[in-house]
Formats: sequence, C-alpha cells, structure tokens
Amino acid sequence: MSFKSGFVTILGRPNVGKSTFLNKVVGQKVAIVSPKPQTTRKSIKGILNRPDSQVIFVDTPGLHDPVDSLGEFMVKEIQDALEGIDLLLYMTTPEEGWQEDIHYLEQLKNFTNPKFLVINKKDLTTEEKIVEIVSFLSRHTPFAESMAISALTGEGISELLEKVVNYLPEGEPYYEPGIVSDVYEREIVAEIIREKIWWNVHQEVPYGVEVRVEEFKDRGEIIYIQATIYVERDSHKKIIIGEGGRMIKKIGQEAREEIEYNWGKKVYLDLWVKTEKSWRKRPEVLRRWGYKVK
Repeated sequence: MSFKSGFVTILGRPNVGKSTFLNKVVGQKVAIVSPKPQTTRKSIKGILNRPDSQVIFVDTPGLHDPVDSLGEFMVKEIQDALEGIDLLLYMTTPEEGWQEDIHYLEQLKNFTNPKFLVINKKDLTTEEKIVEIVSFLSRHTPFAESMAISALTGEGISELLEKVVNYLPEGEPYYEPGIVSDVYEREIVAEIIREKIWWNVHQEVPYGVEVRVEEFKDRGEIIYIQATIYVERDSHKKIIIGEGGRMIKKIGQEAREEIEYNWGKKVYLDLWVKTEKSWRKRPEVLRRWGYKVK
C-alpha cells in the first residue's frame, strides 16, 4: 500500500472554527480557541498520523485587512502558509459574511493546487442553506470538493479527511510518528495562558495581550513556570489583575489546571503583569518577541 504525505493549509475569516477543526483532527489541543476574532496570531502546524498517510495541517490567523504592525505580521503568516502546500481548505460558516468570502477568494486566484470549500457548523444549519452557500461561492471560485462538517461534534470530518488524503501525493512522512505539532512547550503554555485571558477578560483588552514564558523548569514531580503577561495600557493591567487580584488568580488557576492535564504533572505557575505601551504598533518590540516584521 502506498503512503501519502503533504501540507494542507486552513484559511477563512475570523471565528469560522479553523482552530477547533485542527484540534479535533489531531485529537488534542494544539491551537487555542475563543469566541473572539483574531485569537490565532501565528500559523500552527497540527500533524495527523495515519497508517496510510501523514497530513500536516497549517492553521492560520483569520483573514482580515491589517491596521497595525501585528496585523501586518498576521497577514504575512497567511501568505507564507500558502507557499509549497498541496491542498487548501477554505472554511466558512452558514452565518452571514459570504460577500467577504468572495473578497478573500479573489486573492487566491493564483493558487493553482486543489481548493476545498469546507462549510463548518453543519449542526446549526439546514441542507438547503449548505446548497445555497456552495452554489454562491462556487460561481466565483472553482473548488475541487465541497463539504459540510461540524468541527465541534466531529460530523463529516472523517469523510473530509478521506478526500484530503486522496488528493495528497505519495511520499515519506515529514515528521516522526507521535509528533502532533511544531509548537514548543513554552509556546503551548503561553498560548494556554492567553486563551484563559481571552475567555475571562472582555472588550478590547485581550487584543493587546501578549504572554511570554520566561522560565519552564521540569523538576521531576513538579513543573515550575514563570510567565509575564504584557498589556498595552496601565488601565488594562488593572483589569487583568482584577480587584484584590481575583482575575489574575482565576486566569492562573484555569491555565494551571489545563497545563497539569496536558503534562500529567503538578505545576507551579507564577504570573506577572507588565505594561508595554502600544506594543502592537512597535516593530522593535514585535521583533524582540519573535514576530517577523519589517
């Protein structure tokens, strides 16, 4: 039996379920999710290992028009995620926004490899609506396949994966068996902490939050982690800490519990909050934190 392997990029507007889909496919959490747009900032690879194939899925930030240096970095991440891939999954939902989809699909005209249209949230719509979306978008862009799934319940995903593998070339695996992501442990921890902030803190505050893990020490029975939460304004710092420190305690507790679950060990999590004014607009700060910007 021949073995297939290849790279598959997932594109779509913010909040269409790209990260939820990736986590469901891989079988564990490699990308953070929240109900707010632009949660994902960097491209993340999730690796599906099967007896007949290895599929490297590339999760990307939501398609958008940038307004600052961080936004420009995210758009560049999307562009880079289209280089050298074998297949593109364009994800949308039954909710409004199809005209915006056309705007982004226009930008993909030069992508010559197969494109799939994937309609997420199948569990929340009707077959008639799905047919309407497929008909509308297919008039503007030729798709090799069109399918409806539910990233939340898993409905339709196994059928989608079979079609994905069918379109991949024959080849050796790119990663060793057992590896499910290209994200390092410090990055995973930072993303978990950032996710808890996105779920617990509202309005504009989460968009100006960056988390850096300064120390990650596995001491056998316990893992010691020291992380800094950076915000853009002193007023945001007060919100993150909360009255009497209650918010930072809640964020820390939820993050620690998830880290302990993932690593199977006790965790001591030491969180600090600092202000780095207007960091999203400052390329020198973004570069210091590993964002490749001009």
